Amino acid sequence: MIRRIAQDFTDQDLYKFSMGQVAFHQFPYPVARYRYTNRDPEKTFRPGFAKEMQTQVEMMADLSLSDTMFDFFRAQCPWLKPTYLQWLRQYRYKPEQVQATQDATGRLDITIEGPWFETIFWEVPLLFIISELDVTNPATGERLPKAPDWKERIRRKAERLAEAGVNWIDFGTRRRFDFQTEDAVCEIMRDFAPLFRGASNPYLAAKHNIKVFGTYAHELVMAMQAIYGPIMCNAKAMDHWVAEYRGDLGIALTDTVTTEVFLRSFDIYYAKLFDGVRIDSGVPEERGELMVRHYESLNIDPTSKVLAFSDALTDTRAIEIANYFKGRIKTTMGIGTYLTNDVGHKPPNHVIKLVQMDVGYGFTDLVKLSDGKGKFTGPSQVIQDLLRALKIQ
Repeated sequence: MIRRIAQDFTDQDLYKFSMGQVAFHQFPYPVARYRYTNRDPEKTFRPGFAKEMQTQVEMMADLSLSDTMFDFFRAQCPWLKPTYLQWLRQYRYKPEQVQATQDATGRLDITIEGPWFETIFWEVPLLFIISELDVTNPATGERLPKAPDWKERIRRKAERLAEAGVNWIDFGTRRRFDFQTEDAVCEIMRDFAPLFRGASNPYLAAKHNIKVFGTYAHELVMAMQAIYGPIMCNAKAMDHWVAEYRGDLGIALTDTVTTEVFLRSFDIYYAKLFDGVRIDSGVPEERGELMVRHYESLNIDPTSKVLAFSDALTDTRAIEIANYFKGRIKTTMGIGTYLTNDVGHKPPNHVIKLVQMDVGYGFTDLVKLSDGKGKFTGPSQVIQDLLRALKIQ
């Protein structure tokens, strides 16, 4: 019997629910199209992998919001509104929204299409399903063996972070080795609270009685490109966010079309409204320094704000970054793959991104211009046109 990899409807990243509420309440009509990208140019998958993937997708059709998780959301995430939570109880994945194929070389192609407020939930589980299927023997169901000291590695990382006074969150759902590994991360690291602040995964947060965290991702700002255009996408993302949450979930994301462009919109109004920002690309010290100077230029005390770092962090880098900004601005670290997929095998480097959106006039191409060129996504001509329009060198 084939084992379903997705454990629960809320085995997911919280920001999918927080962004999903914005889409549900404010943007019920746009149709979204997502696409899978493996950033490893040499990565291929075994024959039949796409079919295995599609089988897992079909098995997700009966996942639903349980009474336990409904109560958890009501208690721990009061900013999720009753109308939305009641709709989530009725929500079911529609497998026909996902198409998975692979070419003769074994390269995987996945496209997701449907109403934005429905399809927003596919990204994270599809990524962790791919990650786990790739290390699973399809004939026996057994996964590749983990390094004998994998749990001790997790504890040593937690000890190092705690000794250095760093606070951190588990951000590792999408690229975890398997569910059991992330489960162990949360179980071990909760002993290091309150410096270990919790997880982005609601299901595991509920299971381990830890806090859950998640605001918004590049997806929200990219969607605003289709509705308002790239020049206004950051400001409009923040406007709709504030309209929905009225001060809750106050961490903005800087790098969807580069931090420099974000700062053109992040004036004193937004800088005072939001508690801080998340930095997800570029050199962390440089990007953080840019934010400190920006707050100072607005006569805002940087020590009243927070920088959340989340790009490919290790415990060593998290400690270095925290020490660099110590006493100047608050920091928190979202650590992902290094916590949930450091078990002796090469972890995946893949993403699923919103690539097009139809708001009633046909599909519009969307782009992401992170602070590092290697993380640009979108058609090359559209990227070049946008770089010129935004006057980015």
